[in-house]
Amino acid sequence: MVIYADVLLALNWWIDFLLLLGVRRALGGGGGPWRVALGSLVGALSSFALFLPPLPVWLSMLVKLAAAALMVLVAFRFRGWRTFWQRMLLLFGLSAGLAGLCGALYFFVAPTGFCVVNGVVYYSVPPLLLVGLTVVCYGLLWLTEAYLRRRAPAGRAYRVRVHYGEREVTFPCLYDSGNHLVEPFSGRAVLVMERDVAEELLDVPPSVNELPPHSEAGWRLVPYDTLGGGGLLPAFTPRRVVVHTPQGERTLPPCYIAVCDRLGRGEYRGLMGSALGDELV
Repeated sequence: MVIYADVLLALNWWIDFLLLLGVRRALGGGGGPWRVALGSLVGALSSFALFLPPLPVWLSMLVKLAAAALMVLVAFRFRGWRTFWQRMLLLFGLSAGLAGLCGALYFFVAPTGFCVVNGVVYYSVPPLLLVGLTVVCYGLLWLTEAYLRRRAPAGRAYRVRVHYGEREVTFPCLYDSGNHLVEPFSGRAVLVMERDVAEELLDVPPSVNELPPHSEAGWRLVPYDTLGGGGLLPAFTPRRVVVHTPQGERTLPPCYIAVCDRLGRGEYRGLMGSALGDELV
């Protein structure tokens, strides 16, 4: 069978791009689209191992491990070894699921032009068809997410009341379905609050470098990424968070509250993501 290098590169670039998008989506945050695209290109280049003689299993796994590590480092900003290994494990988990699907397809269907060599998948598919199918799949996923998120419309402002100790504060909070911020160790959702509001509840450290090592607030550092860049936000654990909705008050599950200097133009003082918005049913 004739293997075309351009088809091999394009196919694996699309696959790796979707895998890295899955990692970014699941762990809430990461590199921008261009970084993810560059990381997937690294993975696609490693697919040229298909042209090598059959490799021992241990050497094939070593090549895959090195390629995956480089993909993650290129696609996402380094936030510590724990986050790095979380991304690596998730990437391998998604890849294993895809490999199982491809293996079943190879052994039970054996379509013409399909082969797996050194753990690399090759299928002689026209590039335009590949792009078209990817767009269709992405569209279906987008519609599914829009349907699941419809109960808490994006852009809607809510009144939120936060309790900490014996103090409480109420402020306008915007729901943003594109915000998937979570605390990386516990996986809890994060609500973002402006510093001026947070200081009505507790003493907020002036910078992330001055967080007290032991305090009732349980300060953590939460990584974030935006189109304008990324960084770390100090986050504390509130005693209770209540959202005022048209249907009445809803108490949110345990979460973190991250503190930032300013949000928007003053029309809202907090930002609530999709994980918390799901509770507003």
